[in-house]
Amino acid sequence: MCDNAMNPLKHHAGWSLLMTTLLLGLTAAAAPAVTARTALPDFPDAATALSTVFFVAPNGSGAAPGTAQAPFATLEQARDALRRLRREGKLAEDGALVIVRGGRYRVRQPFLLTAEDSGEATAPIRYCRAKGETPVFSGGIRLEDFEPVRDAAILARLPEEARDKVVQVDLARYGVGELKPLRLGGFAGGLGFKTHPVMELFFNGEAMPLSRWPNKGFVKVVEVSVKDGHTIHGQKGSKIGRFIYDGDRPSRWKNEADVILYGYWFFGWADSYERVASIDPEKHEITLEAPYSRYGYRAGQPYRAMNLLCEIDMPGEWYLDRAAGVLYFYPPSNPDTAVVELSVADYPLVQLDNVSYTTLQGLTWELGGADGVVIRGGEHCIVAGCTVRRCGGNGIVVDGGSSHTLIGCDVYSMGRGGVTVAGGDRKTLAPGNHLVENCDIHDLSRIDHTYTPAILLSGVGNRIARNALHHIPSSAIRLGGNDHVVELNEIHHVVQESDDQGGIDMWGNATYRGNVFRYNYWHHIGNQVNPREAPPCGQAGIRLDDAISGVRIYGNVFYRASAGRLGFGGVQIHGGKDNLINNNVFIECMAAVSFSPWGDARWRKFVASAMEAKAIDPALYVKRYPALARLAEDHDVNRVTRNLVLNCDTFLRRDGGRTVNEGNVVKTIRAKALPVRKEGVNFQKLKRRMKKNGLDPIPFEEIGLYESPLRPTKD
Repeated sequence: MCDNAMNPLKHHAGWSLLMTTLLLGLTAAAAPAVTARTALPDFPDAATALSTVFFVAPNGSGAAPGTAQAPFATLEQARDALRRLRREGKLAEDGALVIVRGGRYRVRQPFLLTAEDSGEATAPIRYCRAKGETPVFSGGIRLEDFEPVRDAAILARLPEEARDKVVQVDLARYGVGELKPLRLGGFAGGLGFKTHPVMELFFNGEAMPLSRWPNKGFVKVVEVSVKDGHTIHGQKGSKIGRFIYDGDRPSRWKNEADVILYGYWFFGWADSYERVASIDPEKHEITLEAPYSRYGYRAGQPYRAMNLLCEIDMPGEWYLDRAAGVLYFYPPSNPDTAVVELSVADYPLVQLDNVSYTTLQGLTWELGGADGVVIRGGEHCIVAGCTVRRCGGNGIVVDGGSSHTLIGCDVYSMGRGGVTVAGGDRKTLAPGNHLVENCDIHDLSRIDHTYTPAILLSGVGNRIARNALHHIPSSAIRLGGNDHVVELNEIHHVVQESDDQGGIDMWGNATYRGNVFRYNYWHHIGNQVNPREAPPCGQAGIRLDDAISGVRIYGNVFYRASAGRLGFGGVQIHGGKDNLINNNVFIECMAAVSFSPWGDARWRKFVASAMEAKAIDPALYVKRYPALARLAEDHDVNRVTRNLVLNCDTFLRRDGGRTVNEGNVVKTIRAKALPVRKEGVNFQKLKRRMKKNGLDPIPFEEIGLYESPLRPTKD
């Protein structure tokens, strides 16, 4: 009755050999081998299992023994029963199986597993859905019995056109007690980039927008009020949160209790939420509360207002009066015939602390105000075929430990990021061996729009393979550390809002070495409606920012994967060296490869102390990455070899004459001859053109998601 799961050891076999091959291959001509899909062995069901078996069901009982006929009511009961068996020495030698029946379960506290709940390599612990059923664990409450707004004072604050359309509900009726203040940060927020729990409203599964103005897009700062000489990268602004606005709209907000402004206050890649302290309609001036955005403020930057009762004028908008505990809502349709839910759980829905050899399979978690699933420490845990959705934080967090696997999962509709993975030791270069495979991660960054990617990866020796990552305001992947492999992923419709970013982004450390991006398909990156009207800096497929070096980019396809007035390419290199861009295809990009050269003086100054950092062992690093022995030399020298470039505006942009350019085929051909179709690249046509022009084949059939019994069933 439990769906198939995977072998927690299979994909780690031969990891050291794989990494050695990759590192030696940085200058080799041979095409790297394709890593096989992770194997899925047979998995016992209730009828055949020799393991200890318990059952959990929505109609279970706290007094039940956990059998199929008398199931437990919660996962906690099954966990506690396993603990008792272990203490009594009665846990089966081949582990235990907890079969979770379909239906909805209300989450009132994190499902917490600790080291004592671990399995062993030959006796894993498995929490699995019943075959063909969908268990859903919800941190939300369903709201019903909405009423018209009758309070004259409230009606007077609402826009006239919405007064007969807005409804209200008292949250005390649902057991919601004192409401915490709304805390929103953003990357550049003065309180720091933190994940604060947040309540959100969902209507038939879709997140509703907190009341805002303007209803679409942004308005712009007219001028800063305090000219204090604050300047960054030649851009003048102010450290003080006071600015001049245009028009008279903010005069409507004077009596609002908690006005929040969201904006890109200084740079197009650094967003933050700022609280309004006061509004002066005569001066057309807004004063913000301290602490201020870390980079300050400048004229011409975009912002919008949020969290105002007086701005509920569009279907879907809502506002929560936290003092009175009353929620006001302009429903898109009749709420009596819809499912209206509020996420109220302000904690992770699942937490594994130092747990090993434990599987979570086929389960769905939703409507949490914080993160979905958090795994800290431990080893060889598996999250397989699970869904995490409609949460205010990150979907799945893997913090440390080793050899954890996320496979066949769906993560979507998240307030912040999709998956965060950290593993491995940069000091010793010991790999973390974490894996993210065959996951569909999309529609993220609803609250914090920047630096909340589909996958945030750090450490050493982890792998991202065969995923679909899409529809994100900023990057799909942010990566730091060493010896990571990113392969066979499809990444599209990302970097749709922020500036100076890439579909994958690395930043700021010349000792991040041994990273390989191969056989990925990057398309529709950035502003593809009009790439030349994208933000000032640019939007790229792969962006190596501030000295990132020693990366191998092999066998990727970039289609419409660049945008921006500075003309970022499908690959953008900012000051790095020793990068190899080999056997890739660039189609209809503004530039195939773009550079921002640093020059010798800036490079030497930046890397002067890089090899003395406490995070690394210099002798070990030079042995593993011999090029580091000459780190200060050969600034801005990168290799671009044997690539196929079709109908790009420019092949190499701003390379400064330092690029090694060998064996590339650059062509402009008739539009009808391009190997593309309406939805993207025609791989069959591209395969023929690559062969004709002498490039090594790319395993197109292996890119992106693949069919598997682990993939969640869409509901």
